[in-house]
Amino acid sequence: MLAWLIYDKAGAKRNKHYISIYFEECSKRNIDLVLLYKEDITIGVRGNKPFILHKGIEGERPDFVICRTIDPLLSRQLEIMGIRVFNNYKVSLICNNKQRTYQYISQSGIKVMDTIFADKNYSGTIEFPAVVKPARGRGGENVFLVESKNEYRSAIAKIQEDQIVIQKPASDLGRDLRVYVIGKRIIAAMLRVSDNDFRSNYSLGGSAHPYTLSLEQRETINKIIDIFDFGLVGIDFVFDKGQMVFNEIEDVVGSRMLYAKTNINIVSEYIDYIVQKVEIDF
Repeated sequence: MLAWLIYDKAGAKRNKHYISIYFEECSKRNIDLVLLYKEDITIGVRGNKPFILHKGIEGERPDFVICRTIDPLLSRQLEIMGIRVFNNYKVSLICNNKQRTYQYISQSGIKVMDTIFADKNYSGTIEFPAVVKPARGRGGENVFLVESKNEYRSAIAKIQEDQIVIQKPASDLGRDLRVYVIGKRIIAAMLRVSDNDFRSNYSLGGSAHPYTLSLEQRETINKIIDIFDFGLVGIDFVFDKGQMVFNEIEDVVGSRMLYAKTNINIVSEYIDYIVQKVEIDF
């Protein structure tokens, strides 16, 4: 079985150890894994048929692709060509855009904090305090808690992307929950806490430890799982007056805190899931 693991070059440089786990787990299952950089891939239409080239060459097509870069167009191209992609195009398209995510999630009755979909030229009413973040941001980068119009202007000047979301902050700042999901199964939940920042991301210095989900919380998570066909994602929640409230879905989710704080080998479980899905299709 042939598989591609696709990263952009910057992401691959940051995740050398994580990539090595993919190679180790694929080798155990006799999967020939090849690392491809997005920058070396060309896609398009030729003779009215979709094509994909790697370094200018159209090689053997893989049985599946694990896409660890954010590129919905690339994911869609692969799917059009009959190649299974994890995560799929729909997950990539929706979950990497907070405006689309909140719009989609709210239709299923999942609670989200009050949010305005806007661009940087927005001139309407803003209730302060507010959280301002880029629609396509991830990892807590360029997320600002603003208390006034001047702070708001300063925040959007630092955000390079034009599309933003302006959101009512949850009451329990510096505390959130990441739930790791593979397919339709909840793998683990990790509570992230920061005493120094309203953002509790582990990558930004927050602490993390395993968290036991209540039955009610599992029911909420399963509602989200039911409306997607996930591969591996992280579903993030904030806490408002003690209640879990949806925040975002990480498509290209990091797993550092899971490996640091638990004995779960999530890559191993992910590869098993992918192989099962691909074999069922055959």
